[in-house]
Amino acid sequence: MKLHGFLVAALAALPLLADIEDRTTESRHFASAHLVILDNVNGSIEVTGYGGSDVQMEVAKHIQAESNERLEAARKEVKLDAQQSGDTLKLYVDGPFRCNNCSRHQGYEVTYDFKLRVPASARVDLYTVNHGHVTVRGVMGGFDIRNVNGPIEMTDMGGSGKAHTVNGEVKAAFANNPTGDTSFETINGNVDLTFRPGLSANVRMQTMHGGMYTDYDVSMLPMEKGVPERRDGKFVFRRGEATGVKIGAGGREMKMKTINGDLFVRERK
Repeated sequence: MKLHGFLVAALAALPLLADIEDRTTESRHFASAHLVILDNVNGSIEVTGYGGSDVQMEVAKHIQAESNERLEAARKEVKLDAQQSGDTLKLYVDGPFRCNNCSRHQGYEVTYDFKLRVPASARVDLYTVNHGHVTVRGVMGGFDIRNVNGPIEMTDMGGSGKAHTVNGEVKAAFANNPTGDTSFETINGNVDLTFRPGLSANVRMQTMHGGMYTDYDVSMLPMEKGVPERRDGKFVFRRGEATGVKIGAGGREMKMKTINGDLFVRERK
């Protein structure tokens, strides 16, 4: 019993193994840009459109490392690269995790959480993978938004484009209805869209485990033609699984897709 008590006391005196952390913040301004590209890997992205012409950035960098040595390695190996050419601004988080053939264990993890203010008329291309959501407000230009492990939320939008994730909800509300084709997709989550009255679109809706709902009056569109596949010397046609409806006069294409979730097309009151 005494030996047992000694071991407990000795173990209690040992330092606990814990990640070493480092946090820094940075603010920068960039000249006027009509295309803003942000290619992140770990972390969230928040973009707000405003009446100015320059791009304002605030970014919080968080490093978790298993040792002081790996902390210093993270500081050296992971960088935020900013390049501006003409009216295009590209922000790119670079590091060993970009290398497909490199070792996956770096002994650290680096997260960048971005907040951007961009011209309201700008186009935004936004990409992240882990540990964050993508939020966009008041952007009237086009968009290409990609996430993997996190939701996408867009409010007071006015452009056309794509918003795709894997694990998370895709939610968008438009101040001006899109004038071009749009696509909203996830695998695990709802797709929830809100538009102004007067929407006209051909909507293709597809879900495996969920329902489809809309406030608009709709009429059915013809089924999409199957794509031929050659099998054993013969062509095999498969019927498309999407349900097509026409809202208003139809016209522009809108695709909505999930596997585990519901689809909503709402009319903004």
